[in-house]
Order: sequence, then structure tokens, then C-alpha cells
Amino acid sequence: MRIGLSLPHIGEQATTENIREFAVRAEQSGWDSLWTGDRMLYPINPRTPYPGSPDGTLNPQARRVFEHLTVMTYVAAITERVRLGVSVLILPLYNPVLLGRRIATLDQLSHGRVTLGVGLGWSEDEFDAARSPFRERGRVTEETIGALRAVWGPDPVEFSGDHHTIPASVIGPKPVQDPLPIVMGGFSPKALDRIGRLADGFTPAIVPVDGLVDMVGRVQQAAATHGREHLPTVVRANVLLTPDDSDLPEQGRRVATGSWNQIASDIHRLAAAGIEEVFFDLNYVPGATDPQNQWDVARRLYDIGRNVDACS
Repeated sequence: MRIGLSLPHIGEQATTENIREFAVRAEQSGWDSLWTGDRMLYPINPRTPYPGSPDGTLNPQARRVFEHLTVMTYVAAITERVRLGVSVLILPLYNPVLLGRRIATLDQLSHGRVTLGVGLGWSEDEFDAARSPFRERGRVTEETIGALRAVWGPDPVEFSGDHHTIPASVIGPKPVQDPLPIVMGGFSPKALDRIGRLADGFTPAIVPVDGLVDMVGRVQQAAATHGREHLPTVVRANVLLTPDDSDLPEQGRRVATGSWNQIASDIHRLAAAGIEEVFFDLNYVPGATDPQNQWDVARRLYDIGRNVDACS
């Protein structure tokens, strides 16, 4: 099972120096991938609750977020081997031609190391700011995926849809990878079917391990229904350690939360379920504003993850 890390591009720990040291250190230490996330706004009076927390509020760390594709471009220039991913970019907020060119350029600059994770989004405030129709985000996402693949495909590029139109044009560069992998997140039955039908992989998060494994099975079933082969899974694990290393109740416990024993158990269960990759977001662990605290946690996770491979 491949293992990765989220970069410290969120919160007070997000600095040029921390991102650089973290990326270089991770590559030198043998991690497989580095990841960012997408956050446009921290709404003061949000119209929609955040689905990733019990009380519906965003973590205050999200008040300061370095723009993720800019961070990835920077990290591409200071690394050579580690894979670069985003999980997830809120696809309906982006113009597919501009985004397609940015991703293709990043893939060229990194010599073919990019994985593009996409999702529908949840924040009506962000959709308002981007002037994108919130209620149509599923249809916009599907159309944007088609437009992106057209942009990355042979010239002349031409695309016509309800939301995006590309006149016959030459658009370059093309990505190094053919195809450049698009992995998609989602929770609902409709979203899981969409992933099985359109995406190159699945990137779930913030659910208990049993629910996660169940969703992976439903995505694979959807892929088979649509005549497609097995889709790889990249799990985003937002690490939350209990301050005294005590166990959390198992009922409803999300992946990679609780004590070290619980987190180690989660990692082993993901590997046993055939999950291809898991990456750990350390931006919310206790003491995250101290980069050394993040790295101490990262080293322990690395030992657990590599031990899974040694035991398999």
C-alpha cells in the first residue's frame, strides 16, 4: 500500500519554509506522495454547514490556506520522485480550459507526477463567489470532466455542452501522462455511481473504516456495471489524535482518529481491504503549528504504513 502526506499549506504552519522542508524531507524519507486540498473561502456566516465536523463548522485553520495548485507547482520544482496530488479540487468552480492548461503544465513541469482529485463541493458561499450554479454542481462536474479530457486530448480541441463551450482550437501543452488520472470523491449513492462511471479512481475521506470499505465496493460495482475495470482507491485520512492517547468509542469513529492503536488498526484494515493508497493530513493534529510535531507524527505513521507492507 502506498502512503502519502498532506503538505502544511493550511493554517499558521503554512509558510514557504515549512512547505519546502516538509516536501524535501518527505521525498528523502521515502514517502510515495504529497497532497494538497482546495478551500476558496472561510465564510463568516456560512449558508451551508461543513459536513466534515459534528457541529458543521470549519476548523479555524481554514482561515489561512495557500492556493493549492500554486503550492503544487512550487513543490514540483523542489522534488523529483514523489507523486503530487490534490484531494479534492472543487471542480464546478473552475473553467475547464484554464484549469486544463494549468494541470497539463504542472504535469509537464513535474515530468508526469500529477494526480487530480476532484469533488462537487458543499459550500454555497464558494459557489456564489465563483458564480457557479450550486444546485447543478453534479451536472457541471460531469461536463467539466468531459471538457478537461478534451483539452488534454488531440488537437484540434472542440467541446460543446450546457455549461462549457470550446471552439475548435489548438491547446497545449498536453499532459505527460495519457491519461492523466482523475480520482473523485463522494458519499451518496448517486456520487458513487458517478465515480464508477467517469473517474479513474476513488478518493474517500472522513468516514469509519467499515463505511469506507463498503463505499469502495459500491464504486467497484458501479464501474463493473458500466463496463469498466477495477478503479484504484486513494484514502484521505485526516489524523486526529486523542491528547492522552486514549481510545475513542468505535461507534462512528472516523478513519485515522483516536489513539495510536486505533490508527494503526485502521491502516492495517485498509491494507487488508486492498486499498491501494492512503495519505495522512496532519494539519489538524495537536501542535500542528509546530512543524516538528507534524513530522514526529509523520515518522510514526510511516513506520506503521511500511510495516503493513513488510507483513503482507
